[in-house]
Amino acid sequence: MTGHFGEQRLQVRQQVIYLRYMYRWILIGLVCMVTACDQEQPINLEAPQNKFILCKGSTLYLNNGEKWQANTETTQRIDDMIARTNAFADSSDLDAYHALANHLKEDYIYIFEHCTIMGNAHEMLHGYLYPLYELITPMQIGGETTCANQLTKLKEHLALYHTYFI
Repeated sequence: MTGHFGEQRLQVRQQVIYLRYMYRWILIGLVCMVTACDQEQPINLEAPQNKFILCKGSTLYLNNGEKWQANTETTQRIDDMIARTNAFADSSDLDAYHALANHLKEDYIYIFEHCTIMGNAHEMLHGYLYPLYELITPMQIGGETTCANQLTKLKEHLALYHTYFI
């Protein structure tokens, strides 16, 4: 009898440890999403002091006052994403939001698979692209309110593309 209760206690303890572990990761994920989505990005005409360091969440800037050169595939897919989001009628159809998000994710993946840009333009483009993932993913699984909010933020971010890239 004691062995059986000992096994149950061990299983319960393992479940508690697992739940604590998952809670931490969920909390970290939520904090990242909240802080990433609340950042406004002004249009910058000049590079920061060290223009070779660009990471996720960095501010976009122009290339000495000029737009960065992007490859044709990227520009076409971004334009497709802009057209899809602008054509989407504000809807209460959750399946329509999820379908839109799935199409946008396909465009997003295509851009990464066909990236041929090198150097600083590459780093700047990826600095622009990374937030798209965080905007699209909640639309794939979220409820109506989440999807509507993400769509608004996504449209705003997509609109920045032609400010920084040609």
